[in-house]
Amino acid sequence: MLLSLSIKQFAIIEALEIELKDGLTVLSGETGAGKSIIIDAIGQLIGIRASQTLVRHGENKAIVEGIFDIDHNPRVKDMLIEKDIPLDDFMLVKREILKTGKSICKINNQTVTLTELKSIMQELLDIHGQHETQTLLKPKYHLTLLDDYAKGNYDTLLAEYQITFKQYVEKTNELKNLQQKDEELLQRLDLIKYQHKELSEKELIASEKETLTEEINRLQNYEKLNDALTKSVNLLSEENQILDLLFKFNASLKEVDEIIPNKFSKTLEESEGLYYILDDAKHALHDAMSQNEYDENELNQLETRMNEIQFLERKYGKPLNELIPFIDELEKEINTIENIEESTTQLIKEIEQTKSKLLSLGNDLSKARRKVAQTLRNEILDEIHNLEMKSANFEMAFTKTEPSVTGIESLEFMISPNKGEPLKPLEKIASGGELSRMMLALKSIFAESKGKTAILFDEVDTGVSGKVAQKMAEKMYDISQHIQVICISHLPQVAAISDHHLYIEKKEQDDRTTTRVTELDGESRIKEVARMISGVEVTPLTLEHAAELINQNKK
Repeated sequence: MLLSLSIKQFAIIEALEIELKDGLTVLSGETGAGKSIIIDAIGQLIGIRASQTLVRHGENKAIVEGIFDIDHNPRVKDMLIEKDIPLDDFMLVKREILKTGKSICKINNQTVTLTELKSIMQELLDIHGQHETQTLLKPKYHLTLLDDYAKGNYDTLLAEYQITFKQYVEKTNELKNLQQKDEELLQRLDLIKYQHKELSEKELIASEKETLTEEINRLQNYEKLNDALTKSVNLLSEENQILDLLFKFNASLKEVDEIIPNKFSKTLEESEGLYYILDDAKHALHDAMSQNEYDENELNQLETRMNEIQFLERKYGKPLNELIPFIDELEKEINTIENIEESTTQLIKEIEQTKSKLLSLGNDLSKARRKVAQTLRNEILDEIHNLEMKSANFEMAFTKTEPSVTGIESLEFMISPNKGEPLKPLEKIASGGELSRMMLALKSIFAESKGKTAILFDEVDTGVSGKVAQKMAEKMYDISQHIQVICISHLPQVAAISDHHLYIEKKEQDDRTTTRVTELDGESRIKEVARMISGVEVTPLTLEHAAELINQNKK
């Protein structure tokens, strides 16, 4: 429940502190005093979008703070823990609205997003005004309202249906995409078949480019290579050249080693090793020299092959090592497109199977809904009969539809306010008084089914008076026995039955308009109820009537 409310620099409110209690609290006052502004301020705490017009003229920002008791709402505590928001004895919600129109949301002094604020606060507080009335009237919300009321009856069935519906939509969209792309795919097939043929015919090899580069370089530098090989072999082979001299050096060093052992043993070992290395190099160089032949035709062929590879690399924007796996990718795509008819046939079969399952689940869901709908219908009838619509009839009109995320049917609330009149859609109710009673009946049921801990009514009693007004007052009081109710009302019956009465008045001071809140009791409360009865002048008779009305409604 909402324990206290602090409003600063919000609209015409300069600074306001309101302590709130459980039960039924009524806010009354002259038209334009700022009653709805207080509801708007509370709306900021539940995540209603902010506007720069909410900031009091001449100020930089507006601040709204609310302290909530969440002891009896374990779901909210769990959500705070999930979002790493520290738990405290109470939950402090703060909203700062800047004059730029942007806002900052905080819960227990930790900044949260607007989405997070909404998700948490929708578990605590519900505001019912003109916009919410329109929501309850519109048929597109009626199935959702029934499902909310039915929590725990067919949740698993509804979840399974919605999962299956998602699969059905995904497969159907996949089929549409395949069919739409059929012509494009045929054009694509011609292109990738040509590409596959062009690349496959070249018989590309991963390391081919390096081999070609090496061989082309050899042939282009044949004479230079041949001269270098010849010189290298001669330097190693001829008399008094490297090998001959090294052999003689080793023989001399061996004699030294025999005379003074160990001193040059390692040098001798390394020198003999070098001799054998150079001897092997001589044979290798000789072999390379004998194999170094020049063939102009071979060079032309190799250069042509290199040009082909480089052309393909430029054309496809891929190096050789990526062109080879690309051929496999093209082949797979060709197979996929060529088998598209088979894929389409299989997909159609899967869609039929999924739809069959969807319709079966939808029928089971429909049966479950109708059982709960009958209970809800009877409960609504009891409520509206109690609100002096004794001849009214109320029905739930289900209509079969194509499968959607909500099921295979739509739902519309139908009402006949008076005996002998045909049932008609709820949104066709002409009488403001009938509409007010209908909304109060629905809200009282759905607010409790959603597990709220506080509900705010913004002039829900418009268009009623007399006995009907008394019944509506009693209904609000009944609701307040389960959850906190805060209500803006012009009805003296509602004010008289309330547990707490707050008077909102507008004051002018220093050429500025401000709003003030006063808690009424005793004589002050009697005077305000009397004002609400008379509307203009408070007389001894209206004061007596007001006192009697308050006494009659003492609970």
